[in-house]
Amino acid sequence: MLQGVVSGLAGGGTFAALGLLLTVMYRLTATVNLAIAATGVVGVYVMALLVQAGWPYGVAALAGIVAGALASVCCGLIMTRWFATGGPQIRTAVSIAQLIGLIALAYICFGDEPRVLPNPADGRVATVAGVTITMGSVILIALAVLIGTGIHVLLTRTSLGLRLRAMAERPITTELLGIGTRALTVTVWGLSGALASIVLLLVAPVRSSDILSLSMLIVPACAAALVGGLRLLSGALLGGLGLGLLEGALAGSATVQQYRDVVPFVVILFILVWNQRGEVWDAAR
Repeated sequence: MLQGVVSGLAGGGTFAALGLLLTVMYRLTATVNLAIAATGVVGVYVMALLVQAGWPYGVAALAGIVAGALASVCCGLIMTRWFATGGPQIRTAVSIAQLIGLIALAYICFGDEPRVLPNPADGRVATVAGVTITMGSVILIALAVLIGTGIHVLLTRTSLGLRLRAMAERPITTELLGIGTRALTVTVWGLSGALASIVLLLVAPVRSSDILSLSMLIVPACAAALVGGLRLLSGALLGGLGLGLLEGALAGSATVQQYRDVVPFVVILFILVWNQRGEVWDAAR
């Protein structure tokens, strides 16, 4: 059990980081960006192609991060250009379409074969309960904490954060005040794509590296974000870490390890039902 929990640290950092990005995107753009992991996949596969072509890893990784940011910018431009006034249901439907579109384009551009990816963070930090804690696991957790802390400071302590919050809460008033909401919104999309690419560059070498599996990391990320109600950064951080530890613990049990991939769906369903309990109870009364 302890071995499984320790091995779940890397997954927890991944879920937390992506869940934080989902939370921030929702708070600032009123969009549940379900394509965020897929934009990171674009960055991973661009990096893999460039490394295969003989580029140094650092340069190829930077190019991959830029590619992921550009893919996210394209998604943001589509959303702000044609669906800026759409309701949450419409924007979520568009986000699902973008997820499917990015997966399809990735298969067309990169093929369907998983890649053997270089792992720059495979060094050993320590050994706990017979399980090696790698540098990648530590970096992913640190990155999740850094993203959460950095975004909190940005939104609460800076003038840019004030503009971003105003843009999210009163977009029309912000436009009337002369603040370019579209440019800020697209910038948020681009930065989220770049950060998602960094996260996936770290996690792809130690997970199944096929396009669909990496894109579907959005499911546990959604579970982590929902723990915080798509509002609380601390909730998304703790939810992601807790989900990773839970999956790791289940992986350590031969009886239930085959069901560990179902955990994020169960968490999502439980949270959605719990959030609707008031309406159901009121209707019953």
